[in-house]
Amino acid sequence: MAEATRARRLDLVELLAANGAEIKSVSLVDALLSWEPKLIRYFLDHGADPVEDRPFTTAFVAKVRTALRPFVEYRQAHPDLAPQLQEQLDCALRFFCAEGDLKWVSLLLWAGADPRSRGPCPEKEYTEDPECYTSALEEACSSENLDVLKRLKPCLSDDMSELLQRAAIWCRRETLAYLLDIGADPNDKPNGGSSVLDVVLTQLSFAHLAYGSKRLKSKYDVARQLECVHELLSRGAIWNLGDGPEMNALRRALLECEPDVTIELLQLFRKHNACPAERVHKLLASPRMKQHLNAATNALLRLGIHLDASANASRKAQRGRAQISR
Repeated sequence: MAEATRARRLDLVELLAANGAEIKSVSLVDALLSWEPKLIRYFLDHGADPVEDRPFTTAFVAKVRTALRPFVEYRQAHPDLAPQLQEQLDCALRFFCAEGDLKWVSLLLWAGADPRSRGPCPEKEYTEDPECYTSALEEACSSENLDVLKRLKPCLSDDMSELLQRAAIWCRRETLAYLLDIGADPNDKPNGGSSVLDVVLTQLSFAHLAYGSKRLKSKYDVARQLECVHELLSRGAIWNLGDGPEMNALRRALLECEPDVTIELLQLFRKHNACPAERVHKLLASPRMKQHLNAATNALLRLGIHLDASANASRKAQRGRAQISR
């Protein structure tokens, strides 16, 4: 039966089944991967398991176009299995959204895939862990192909903060711009700040250098991150980071970069009035930041920033907090 299926010989499959061979002795995946619609329908009509191990997801990921119509017909004929079949279809949609394959995204949407359902994404680590489940919309935000996201037609009733952050993790400037264009609010934190801006700034730490390189990252190395920062600030994003671990993490990221990166960031903050001077002083107040930026003193002065003043402002703020606590 397995050999007849691989040979795409429906006549032999029928002969074997008529003489007692079990259809279920061959996985439905093998029939789907034959690309033969008549063979696929024969297996489905004669008891092949359409659910175990997600056979349709496997076929769709392998881009077996001829499996689409038998799938749609079988789902219509078996409403009792509709949820399990739908999950397989949605699973494949998440895969192609992550891949940025507009053609297959369109085909799966035609077949009825839901871009908002959450579940595993094939060929990703920990994909069966419910805490790692994603939606096709979220996967599309990480893709380089913006047309895929547009095809899914996101709207303001979706979790825009989550979609923005997905795009921010991968530094997709065009995706950020599109989501903001359709009405996403960049300032979603309770303190009025932008969580997506915070995410982009953390990505400064993840800019890749050549293996083993110990040099500081240049503006060229973090160009994508800076472009996303500029996009967000130009749309009104506010930088309002707390004083604790988040601020320290940003300092560490900037210490891994050349001083010009910090200067560029400060220039963007000033140009777009993205934060008060006090918050900038807090960022620059640590001894390591002062030492790191020592060579850029003139550039800081042109921005109206004096490192000693930043340190004094930070000490005053700390004394004020200590008095309040007492």
